[in-house]
Amino acid sequence: MTEKKSEDYFAVAPPKRSGWANFKIFLWNGETSEFLGRSASSWAKIFLFYVVLYAFLAAFFAAMLMVFFQTLDLYQPRWQNANGLIGTNPGLGFRPMPTSSNVESTLIHFKHGTAGNWKHWTSELEKFLYPYDTVASSGEYFTSCSFDKWPAEGKVCNFDIKLLGTQCTKEENFGYERGRPCIVLKLNRIFGWIPEPYDDLNDLPANMPTELKEYIKTKATENKEQLKMIWVSCDGENSADREHIGNVTYTPFRGFPAYYFPYKNVPGYLSPIVALQFQKPEAGVLINIECKVWAKNIVHDRQRRLGSVHFELLMD
Repeated sequence: MTEKKSEDYFAVAPPKRSGWANFKIFLWNGETSEFLGRSASSWAKIFLFYVVLYAFLAAFFAAMLMVFFQTLDLYQPRWQNANGLIGTNPGLGFRPMPTSSNVESTLIHFKHGTAGNWKHWTSELEKFLYPYDTVASSGEYFTSCSFDKWPAEGKVCNFDIKLLGTQCTKEENFGYERGRPCIVLKLNRIFGWIPEPYDDLNDLPANMPTELKEYIKTKATENKEQLKMIWVSCDGENSADREHIGNVTYTPFRGFPAYYFPYKNVPGYLSPIVALQFQKPEAGVLINIECKVWAKNIVHDRQRRLGSVHFELLMD
């Protein structure tokens, strides 16, 4: 019996087309009505799938975010002091800072005199001190404070910039023009941190500078309330630096009054500051300077820069 042959048993080779022709058919195939190899219904199903998928992911993320915000307080951190990453040892900072192109530097380098290059440093101090202006720092939350008058709950102490005296001011170019530069110190804010001052002269640590101890004893004879202070001492880091640093003055206090603490995120709060003025630093010599803050609950560690700040001063 003879088997009947049929064309169905043979594969038909596709028509030969150029690469460009194949690409055009891939973009749009008129015979099958396919775009990029898929029909309209196939594209619709894919589009619907991703709309549903991303809508679900967005809703899930929004729900988790709402749950997360329920655990947060908008006015104070959940983990404070020893329970938080910041800890209980406030850092000490200084101003003015170098230019943004040299942000890691701690060198204050300038040439004094009318033709000096000190404009950057005075401009940085002006910007930093602007919020301390009595007009900019006025408001319903501010109150005047003293060692005999501490702020009420919900109030913050006003820091009058006039307390810095007449030398460390923009009118005097913060002393840079005359070769008597001013440096401003501030404590970093830690929510709820309360300093423990040395209110007993017998508790003064052995490694506290002798000159500062004598100063504290003098203040104690005037008014013991003035012992409620976080004291500040600044000196050359090494013996050679101490020979060239010259006399240093502190305004308005030799530290940070305790009535400015604790920081509780009250609107308008301004950290207390101390202005140092180097009366006669040696010109042409790089001076390494270390400033420390002193309280019972402030730990010092030079390697980790705990309780202190380091910067260099070079005056041409």
